[in-house]
Amino acid sequence: MILITGATGTNGREIVKQLSDKGVKIRVMIRKRENAGLAHPSNIEYVIGNFDDFATLGGALAEVERAFLLSPSSAEQVTREGNFIRAAKRAGVHHVVRFSILGAEPDSPSRLIRRHGQAEQLLRDSGMAFTMLRPSYFMQNLFWHAKDIRSRGVFYSALPATCKHSHVDVRDNAAVAVAALTESGHEGKIYRITGPEALTYQEVAEILSDATGKKVDFDNSLKNYSRFLKDLGLDVNEVLELDACVAKGAGDGSAVTNTIFELTRRQPIRFAQFAGDYSQLFKEANFPRQNGIIRN
Repeated sequence: MILITGATGTNGREIVKQLSDKGVKIRVMIRKRENAGLAHPSNIEYVIGNFDDFATLGGALAEVERAFLLSPSSAEQVTREGNFIRAAKRAGVHHVVRFSILGAEPDSPSRLIRRHGQAEQLLRDSGMAFTMLRPSYFMQNLFWHAKDIRSRGVFYSALPATCKHSHVDVRDNAAVAVAALTESGHEGKIYRITGPEALTYQEVAEILSDATGKKVDFDNSLKNYSRFLKDLGLDVNEVLELDACVAKGAGDGSAVTNTIFELTRRQPIRFAQFAGDYSQLFKEANFPRQNGIIRN
């Protein structure tokens, strides 16, 4: 049995979908019963479990051989994942595949990166077989900007205009996770997962413009980006802290790896394909054209 956590998030949903499409029997841990409405094919079993409630984890992990560990980013992340790792070891789980981040280190100046590094260390110290997946920035993070792209033709980031990043499509993240969960030979491996090209956000804006047929610009003003993050309900300081580390080279975000092809035998999705696949999300009939970056 394979247990999947984090199934309601962008990456987790895609992993569940791809495993289900392959006919793999899986168990999905959810916090609330109403989340079971996500999908209900015959090869998916839903179980209630909570990272904060150790007692619920034992039932979720019963008879599980492999588990996928993905928890929300929060100040409690290391404690929550520590609970899961202890419960998994007690339940006799053989292999845990953990979803991490590029540059995960326990002493990173970024709190978000540091938490991932500390959780990775807990898994290493557990003695269970592990695989660490360290993806680059997700292309699908741009979904957060869809409203602004549709209405004002702009998206935001604090990264410098010259900073390149090898954005990865979550469909490729999921394909790598599926391989690690269903095949042997991935134990003890740390996989850096990137897209096939490193792009600046200005280049991203140009590709989005081509895909939508409408002018899209990139705004890296700290004021506008901070306001955008606050409106999303994110911790502004923590995200800016992460971006500052990335801009200084943490995780070598501009590097391009061959992980996706090596594990899936298919070429990774390019940003132009992503933009084309989701172009309708980023445009609307009366989209106002802008001549430059919007600044208030």
